[in-house]
Order: sequence, then structure tokens, then C-alpha cells
Amino acid sequence: MDNTVNYISILKESLYKKVEVLDEILRLNELQKESVSEDKFNEDKFEESIEKKDVCIAELNKLDSGFESVFKHVKEKIDENPELYKKDVEEFQKLISEITEKSMEVQLSEKRNEKLVFGKLSEERTKIRQSKNANRVATDYYKNMSKVNVVEPQFLDKKK
Repeated sequence: MDNTVNYISILKESLYKKVEVLDEILRLNELQKESVSEDKFNEDKFEESIEKKDVCIAELNKLDSGFESVFKHVKEKIDENPELYKKDVEEFQKLISEITEKSMEVQLSEKRNEKLVFGKLSEERTKIRQSKNANRVATDYYKNMSKVNVVEPQFLDKKK
């Protein structure tokens, strides 16, 4: 029974840590939103937030697998004596509910950011296209203007 209490403590810590990591992901999503929403796209800030999110996602995966392996050891004990662990189970349920809400928030913010990024990319493509057109028009103009002062060779007929 002593190990069960330790396992339950580990599970709680894991769930609390998962809440913290999800909060960090939400904060990083806000940073991404800000970097995309600025007039000039802040690529460094955006990439930095992506790298940090990758670390957070790896941490979440590690927490999930650790939780599952520890829960396997405890599940049987909890099922055998549910009244003894009722408070712990309720706390697990509360934390899991909070994690689910935060996960949904993360998904929504990811979708929002995805739309912002695609919108920003579309704007940038349009600017590039306009710039290319302006360069082409300028080049054509200079080519045409360079021919204006050139006098074509002319032959005079001296046989008269």
C-alpha cells in the first residue's frame, strides 16, 4: 500500500506538470500570433516559439507515457479499494478535465495561428509578385528607352 501512495503522488505530479506545459504552449502560441500579426513578420520570434513548442510537445509525450506506465501499477489497487482513494481519483478527474480544456484551447489557438500564417504568406506572395511585375516593367522601359537614341544605319543612294 505504501508504494501505491507514492505512485499516486507521482501521477498527481505528472498531471500538474502537464497543466504547466500546456500553459507554456498556450503562451508560445500567443507569441506566434504576435509575431505573425506584426506589420513586419518577425521570423526569428516565430521560429524560436516553434522550437520551444517542440520541446514542450516532447515533454508532454514523455509525461503521457510515464503516466500510463505508473497508472498500470496503481490501477488494480485503486479498483480494489475505491473508497480509500476516492479523493485522489476526484483530483485526477479534476486535473484531467483541466488538461482536456487546455488541450482544446491549444488546438483552437493552433488553428487560429495557422490561418494567420497562411494569410501572411499570401500577403508576402502578393508583394513578391507585385515587386517582380514592377521590376519587369522597369526593365522593359529601360530596354525601350535605350533604343530611342539609336539611329538605325541608313544608306544613301549616290547614283543620280
